[in-house]
Amino acid sequence: MGFLANGDLATDQPYKFLIYGRTDWIGGLLGKLCQAQGIDFVYGSGRLENRSSLEADIAATKPSHVFNAVGVTSRPNVDWCESHKVKTIQTNVAGTLTLADVCRDKGIVLINYATGCIFKYDSEFRIIHLDPVSGTRRRTPLISLDHFIPRPRPWY
Repeated sequence: MGFLANGDLATDQPYKFLIYGRTDWIGGLLGKLCQAQGIDFVYGSGRLENRSSLEADIAATKPSHVFNAVGVTSRPNVDWCESHKVKTIQTNVAGTLTLADVCRDKGIVLINYATGCIFKYDSEFRIIHLDPVSGTRRRTPLISLDHFIPRPRPWY
């Protein structure tokens, strides 16, 4: 049982998570969840754009899983990504693909979190994967990543 995609899910070994995105909302929550559940975890210190720093993090921590919750966000507002296109793509696309490649090479499962442009959610709002994309810089690269990062194959 398990998934085979960019890594093998080892069910007989204890979990140890390497989390990227400590200062981001989702990354911070992942660390808090691990702490509450007693799961061994470390926040990565490497930059996604620097392959050797990612490899060093993995060598030092020997994780069972890597979680990527890093993403250049639109602070102070959504227009920031539009006016900083290169930095947005370097981190959100190239950096994520670099991390995926390192994890694949090491046989480690990568879980990638990418939220796109979700500004509002309520019971009437539904996210449908096949909805056409209107295309801000931030959303379009994240959707493009769906084609490059392997999806887990179901165990059944």
